[in-house]
Amino acid sequence: MTVSTRFPDLHGVKVLQLTQRFPPAIGGVERHVGRLVSELRRSGARVEVATTDLVRDRPFERRAGGAGDEGYPVRRHRAVRWIGIPHGLGIAAPGMLVDAWRSRPDVVHAHAFGYFPTWVGRLIRATHRIPLVITPHSNEGTGTAASRLYASATAWATLRGADRVIALTRAEAQRLTRWGIEPGRVRVLPNGIDLDEFPAHVPVPAAARSPIVLYVGRMYPEQKGLDTLIPAFAQLSRSRPAELRLIGEDWGGVELVRRLAKVHGVAERVRILGALSRADVLKEYASATVFVLPSHFDSSPFVLLEAMASGLPIVATRVGGVPDVVVEGSTALLVPPGDPSPLADALERLLSDPSLAARFGTAGRQRAEEFSWPRILPQYLQLITEVVPPR
Repeated sequence: MTVSTRFPDLHGVKVLQLTQRFPPAIGGVERHVGRLVSELRRSGARVEVATTDLVRDRPFERRAGGAGDEGYPVRRHRAVRWIGIPHGLGIAAPGMLVDAWRSRPDVVHAHAFGYFPTWVGRLIRATHRIPLVITPHSNEGTGTAASRLYASATAWATLRGADRVIALTRAEAQRLTRWGIEPGRVRVLPNGIDLDEFPAHVPVPAAARSPIVLYVGRMYPEQKGLDTLIPAFAQLSRSRPAELRLIGEDWGGVELVRRLAKVHGVAERVRILGALSRADVLKEYASATVFVLPSHFDSSPFVLLEAMASGLPIVATRVGGVPDVVVEGSTALLVPPGDPSPLADALERLLSDPSLAARFGTAGRQRAEEFSWPRILPQYLQLITEVVPPR
């Protein structure tokens, strides 16, 4: 990959990435940070990673063995649950704080709103005056009073102290300014994707097998809309013998899905695959017919980029940054959250019209090219040069 010479050279600039989890841990944030590190290193930056030893946190699963084969420093510090806040927000890694305190980088880049790395980054910014960039990967949450209060307090304590705050979508940028972040500090930089992972999608003729509806994401019903997906799929199955395949870590949703599938009479057509290897996830994308993401709320779901890169037509809910990622009516059909009937109708529309699905898939692949790393990376290089003092 060739980086545009319009952007300053980052050779020798030391960037410390702080993240709750890091590959081989699975997740959109993890994939984003992992690839960003690789791209920054290819640009000449000296990149180091401080993270926890967790592969997943429901339940705690720690990475076995010592140092990996990343080819650059990845320091994994022991995670502890120090307070009973849900969703991993109460997990700390004291070693990460010591690490960042001693590292003395040129810039710190911390990830994930309200998680321990962002608090570490804010402290290092205050004590060492090291420039701080935070990518919150935030969403609007449940909308409860407690959720809004937590978001405002956390934004005040962490994000307001950052030199730059990266929003993944315009919707997130607007939310950050509502939380009191100065608009001049906010930059919209979307997730990047490696298109080489995704060969051209060749749809299997409908007559050859039952169509496959694919879901990839956390099995987290409060956010991901699994309580809507199963009854919608049951409505679809009355007219079309489709199969629903679900991939992702169990965040309390597996038993719900099993129960709903049984209640709605589709248990034999619902396949819960769990957290798969990267290679197996790519195989599932390649064999699917349509991708579905029925979130109640979301930010900038990385899986939508993966689905488009795979050439899959998409049905998703019109929430958060989703409309900024897909193109409604061209790469995806968007429906209201929480209502099974429009979701089922949208799935039926794509499954019953192969030519429409093919057009959506082709347009999605073209749309994914706009998020390719050769297009995204120069914006990161420019941002880093904005906050790093002249050498």
